Amino acid sequence: MKIDLLKKAEATIRKYNMANKSERLLVGLSGGADSAALLLCLKNLGYNICACHINHCLRGAESDRDEDFCVQLCKANDIDIEVRRIDVTGYCRENSLSTEEGARILRYKAFSEIKADKICTAHNLNDCLETTVFNLARGSGLKGICSIPPVRDNIIRPLIECSRSEIEDFLAQEGQTFVTDSTNLEDEYSRNKIRHNVLPVLEKINPMLLKTYGKSLEYLRADSSFLEDTADKAYEGCKTADKKSGKPCYDCCKVNELDKAVRRRVIMRMLRDSGAEVSADKICEIEDISQNGGKINIKESLFAVSRNGYLYFLTDEQLTAQPLSEPVNVPENGEVLWHGRTITFKLIEIDGKFENVNKMFANSCLDYDKIKGEIVIRQRIIGEKIQLVNRSFNSDVKKLMKEAFPVDKRNSALLLADSEGAVFVEGFGAADRVRVGRDTVRVLTFDFEKL
Repeated sequence: MKIDLLKKAEATIRKYNMANKSERLLVGLSGGADSAALLLCLKNLGYNICACHINHCLRGAESDRDEDFCVQLCKANDIDIEVRRIDVTGYCRENSLSTEEGARILRYKAFSEIKADKICTAHNLNDCLETTVFNLARGSGLKGICSIPPVRDNIIRPLIECSRSEIEDFLAQEGQTFVTDSTNLEDEYSRNKIRHNVLPVLEKINPMLLKTYGKSLEYLRADSSFLEDTADKAYEGCKTADKKSGKPCYDCCKVNELDKAVRRRVIMRMLRDSGAEVSADKICEIEDISQNGGKINIKESLFAVSRNGYLYFLTDEQLTAQPLSEPVNVPENGEVLWHGRTITFKLIEIDGKFENVNKMFANSCLDYDKIKGEIVIRQRIIGEKIQLVNRSFNSDVKKLMKEAFPVDKRNSALLLADSEGAVFVEGFGAADRVRVGRDTVRVLTFDFEKL
């Protein structure tokens, strides 16, 4: 069994590309069976390791016993160890946290302060099963059911596919003792209730529970990884579309066109990146308005707003300064209705003969071949700039609009934009980068009534 555990841990490290022999690995050492086995396992496999023991100062003499055990274990194996004592009780009182959550936060904070390439924790397959059951009991999505990830940032878990019985057998064959946290024997914590009362019943139903769970978990993680990657790409695509189309801040394209599983994950990312609370209820509310339109408060002065299938995250100031209006695609030849005005577009080929363009219209037409990507009519956006024809500097579009139009007409002013930004502002003309010149072959002209 000893050799099997080493092979299993090494296979897991390779499978998830956890670490290599040149890296320094910090083992979180509690003194329990799992962490003791992890320490010896990594040492036997030839990894460069050090250890850190966190004394939570919660169990009096027993906590001191655990600390002494860890120091002696590392001394016997010639492994560097650092001991940290933390005030969990005071921290939880100050931050209104449970003892379990407060201890976890302080523990990982202490680990991160020690110089090492990776942090190794001793979570195993039993821990994963307990976490899955716990998350199912309180309500969870696929990510919660997938339990503890093998790798998270620089935290790795080499024993994540090993069972607790395999770990204890390994220690027995090594002749290595370990300490037992007395609180693990009590049913005060939810995890202990699951461990002592729920899992034994499940094992009676299926004696091969851990083995079958391990296989299912691998499939679930693969599915979850695919959905997360798909959501990442969709979200990145939305952010790119936002920059190119010039839509308001946090525009997330047409989320109602995304698959439901991907849509919820994209909304989750929008909430996270805006600093808002991420909850199932909030995601459902936003999903509902993305389908049906509307506005809901996300946090303080931040709102989720849905118009014409587009989802926006906007502040009070942005909502006031920039009422939403969906961009309108510009046809090569045809008419578009924009805020009650008809704009007529014509694409004319001039065969390079600049004199064929009437000079009086030269500032109301664009070199079609200089346009980048799709061209649309839209409203101005906050902070937008344009370098007008024959100017060597950028002008603030908002200031131009303020100069040319009264407040009630600024959002109706004609503004044409391509994927790189504004190319025409009513009352001021075209951007220098799309101006008609002697090398122009195709000209996009447009005719409209003045505001």
